[in-house]
Amino acid sequence: MPLRTLRCVIEGLDGWYPRLLLEPHSIACVAVLSQYSAPPATFDVTCEGVTSRWLGEDSNLRPEVSWTAEMAAKAARLLATMQQKPVVELASVALAFVLARRLLALGQLDLNDYGERADYRSPSAECVLEVSGTEDVSELGRRHREKVAQALDNTYGWGACVVVCAFSANGHRIRVSRHGPSEE
Repeated sequence: MPLRTLRCVIEGLDGWYPRLLLEPHSIACVAVLSQYSAPPATFDVTCEGVTSRWLGEDSNLRPEVSWTAEMAAKAARLLATMQQKPVVELASVALAFVLARRLLALGQLDLNDYGERADYRSPSAECVLEVSGTEDVSELGRRHREKVAQALDNTYGWGACVVVCAFSANGHRIRVSRHGPSEE
Protein backbone atom coordinates (compact mmCIF):
# COMPACT_ATOMS: atom_id res chain seq x y z
CA MET A 1 0.00 0.00 0.00
CA PRO A 2 1.45 3.41 -0.94
CA LEU A 3 2.31 5.90 1.78
CA ARG A 4 -0.15 8.66 2.55
CA THR A 5 1.02 11.95 1.04
CA LEU A 6 0.61 15.24 2.87
CA ARG A 7 1.06 18.16 0.47
CA CYS A 8 1.93 21.55 1.89
CA VAL A 9 2.88 24.94 0.50
CA ILE A 10 5.08 26.19 3.32
CA GLU A 11 3.95 29.81 2.89
CA GLY A 12 0.52 28.74 4.23
CA LEU A 13 1.90 28.03 7.69
CA ASP A 14 1.27 31.54 9.04
CA GLY A 15 -2.45 31.24 8.30
CA TRP A 16 -2.78 28.08 10.37
CA TYR A 17 -1.45 29.72 13.54
CA PRO A 18 -2.56 33.37 13.33
CA ARG A 19 -1.28 34.31 16.81
CA LEU A 20 2.28 33.27 15.94
CA LEU A 21 4.79 34.76 13.51
CA LEU A 22 6.02 31.74 11.59
CA GLU A 23 7.30 33.36 8.41
CA PRO A 24 10.95 33.19 9.60
CA HIS A 25 10.47 29.48 10.24
CA SER A 26 8.96 28.95 6.78
CA ILE A 27 11.83 30.85 5.19
CA ALA A 28 14.32 28.76 7.17
CA CYS A 29 12.57 25.61 6.01
CA VAL A 30 13.01 26.66 2.39
CA ALA A 31 16.62 27.67 3.11
CA VAL A 32 17.48 24.19 4.36
CA LEU A 33 15.42 22.23 1.84
CA SER A 34 16.63 24.21 -1.17
CA GLN A 35 20.22 23.20 -0.35
CA TYR A 36 19.22 19.61 -1.12
CA SER A 37 16.52 19.75 -3.79
CA ALA A 38 14.08 21.75 -5.86
CA PRO A 39 10.46 21.85 -4.70
CA PRO A 40 8.63 19.80 -3.73
CA ALA A 41 10.88 18.30 -1.08
CA THR A 42 9.74 14.94 0.26
CA PHE A 43 10.24 13.32 3.66
CA ASP A 44 9.97 9.84 5.09
CA VAL A 45 8.02 10.22 8.33
CA THR A 46 7.78 7.52 10.97
CA CYS A 47 5.13 7.91 13.66
CA GLU A 48 5.07 6.24 17.07
CA GLY A 49 2.09 6.38 19.42
CA VAL A 50 0.24 8.74 17.09
CA THR A 51 -3.49 8.27 16.68
CA SER A 52 -4.90 10.29 13.81
CA ARG A 53 -8.03 10.09 11.69
CA TRP A 54 -6.01 11.38 8.76
CA LEU A 55 -3.29 8.75 9.17
CA GLY A 56 -5.64 5.89 10.04
CA GLU A 57 -3.82 2.63 10.82
CA ASP A 58 -0.63 3.73 9.06
CA SER A 59 2.50 4.68 10.97
CA ASN A 60 4.33 6.23 8.03
CA LEU A 61 3.60 9.07 5.65
CA ARG A 62 5.34 11.16 3.03
CA PRO A 63 4.94 14.93 3.22
CA GLU A 64 5.68 17.01 0.13
CA VAL A 65 6.69 20.58 0.89
CA SER A 66 6.72 23.16 -1.88
CA TRP A 67 7.55 26.86 -2.01
CA THR A 68 7.53 29.85 -4.33
CA ALA A 69 10.42 31.65 -6.05
CA GLU A 70 9.81 34.63 -3.76
CA MET A 71 10.28 32.41 -0.71
CA ALA A 72 13.45 30.93 -2.23
CA ALA A 73 14.87 34.46 -2.63
CA LYS A 74 14.16 35.20 1.04
CA ALA A 75 15.75 31.88 1.98
CA ALA A 76 18.96 32.80 0.18
CA ARG A 77 19.09 36.07 2.12
CA LEU A 78 18.49 34.21 5.38
CA LEU A 79 21.42 31.88 4.68
CA ALA A 80 23.60 34.97 4.19
CA THR A 81 22.40 36.29 7.56
CA MET A 82 22.27 33.34 9.96
CA GLN A 83 24.47 30.38 10.76
CA GLN A 84 23.28 26.95 9.61
CA LYS A 85 22.42 25.36 12.99
CA PRO A 86 19.75 27.90 14.03
CA VAL A 87 18.35 27.81 10.49
CA VAL A 88 17.98 24.02 10.78
CA GLU A 89 16.18 24.41 14.12
CA LEU A 90 13.77 27.01 12.69
CA ALA A 91 13.14 24.78 9.66
CA SER A 92 12.34 21.87 11.97
CA VAL A 93 9.81 23.98 13.88
CA ALA A 94 8.07 24.85 10.60
CA LEU A 95 7.75 21.16 9.70
CA ALA A 96 6.64 20.27 13.22
CA PHE A 97 3.86 22.85 12.98
CA VAL A 98 2.70 21.34 9.69
CA LEU A 99 2.52 17.92 11.35
CA ALA A 100 1.01 19.32 14.57
CA ARG A 101 -1.93 20.68 12.62
CA ARG A 102 -2.68 17.75 10.36
CA LEU A 103 -1.40 14.74 12.25
CA LEU A 104 -1.29 15.57 15.96
CA ALA A 105 -4.41 17.80 16.26
CA LEU A 106 -2.78 19.97 18.92
CA GLY A 107 -4.82 23.08 18.11
CA GLN A 108 -3.42 26.48 19.01
CA LEU A 109 0.13 26.28 20.32
CA ASP A 110 1.67 28.64 22.86
CA LEU A 111 5.38 29.30 23.29
CA ASN A 112 6.95 27.91 26.46
CA ASP A 113 9.51 29.81 28.49
CA TYR A 114 13.11 28.70 28.50
CA GLY A 115 13.55 25.89 31.06
CA GLU A 116 10.05 24.42 30.70
CA ARG A 117 11.59 21.36 28.97
CA ALA A 118 9.62 21.74 25.71
CA ASP A 119 9.30 24.39 23.01
CA TYR A 120 5.50 24.79 22.84
CA ARG A 121 2.38 23.72 24.69
CA SER A 122 -1.19 22.95 23.72
CA PRO A 123 -3.51 23.77 26.62
CA SER A 124 -6.48 22.21 24.83
CA ALA A 125 -4.66 18.88 24.38
CA GLU A 126 -2.70 19.12 27.66
CA CYS A 127 0.41 18.27 25.68
CA VAL A 128 3.79 19.87 25.05
CA LEU A 129 5.61 19.89 21.73
CA GLU A 130 9.38 19.49 21.60
CA VAL A 131 11.17 19.98 18.28
CA SER A 132 14.72 19.36 17.12
CA GLY A 133 16.60 19.19 13.85
CA THR A 134 19.87 17.91 12.49
CA GLU A 135 21.69 17.45 9.20
CA ASP A 136 23.17 14.16 10.38
CA VAL A 137 20.65 11.36 9.79
CA SER A 138 22.66 9.03 12.03
CA GLU A 139 21.73 11.26 15.00
CA LEU A 140 17.98 10.85 14.49
CA GLY A 141 17.36 7.95 16.90
CA ARG A 142 19.57 9.24 19.70
CA ARG A 143 18.27 12.79 19.39
CA HIS A 144 14.67 11.56 19.43
CA ARG A 145 15.22 9.52 22.61
CA GLU A 146 16.83 12.49 24.34
CA LYS A 147 14.03 14.83 23.33
CA VAL A 148 11.34 12.40 24.52
CA ALA A 149 12.96 12.22 27.96
CA GLN A 150 13.32 15.99 28.07
CA ALA A 151 9.73 16.71 26.97
CA LEU A 152 8.19 14.23 29.41
CA ASP A 153 9.98 16.11 32.19
CA ASN A 154 7.91 19.20 31.32
CA THR A 155 6.82 21.54 34.10
CA TYR A 156 3.11 20.93 33.43
CA GLY A 157 3.13 17.17 33.97
CA TRP A 158 1.44 16.81 30.57
CA GLY A 159 1.97 14.34 27.78
CA ALA A 160 4.42 15.16 25.00
CA CYS A 161 4.71 15.15 21.25
CA VAL A 162 8.25 15.07 19.88
CA VAL A 163 9.24 15.89 16.31
CA VAL A 164 12.85 15.41 15.20
CA CYS A 165 13.80 16.26 11.63
CA ALA A 166 16.91 15.07 9.80
CA PHE A 167 17.84 16.80 6.55
CA SER A 168 20.13 15.02 4.09
CA ALA A 169 21.04 14.80 0.44
CA ASN A 170 20.23 11.08 0.76
CA GLY A 171 16.65 11.80 1.87
CA HIS A 172 14.94 13.75 4.62
CA ARG A 173 13.51 11.90 7.62
CA ILE A 174 11.19 12.93 10.43
CA ARG A 175 10.40 10.98 13.56
CA VAL A 176 7.15 11.91 15.31
CA SER A 177 5.95 10.44 18.56
CA ARG A 178 3.24 11.03 21.14
CA HIS A 179 3.61 10.03 24.76
CA GLY A 180 1.32 10.03 27.77
CA PRO A 181 2.32 11.97 30.88
CA SER A 182 3.43 8.92 32.88
CA GLU A 183 5.72 7.31 30.29
CA GLU A 184 9.42 7.07 31.05
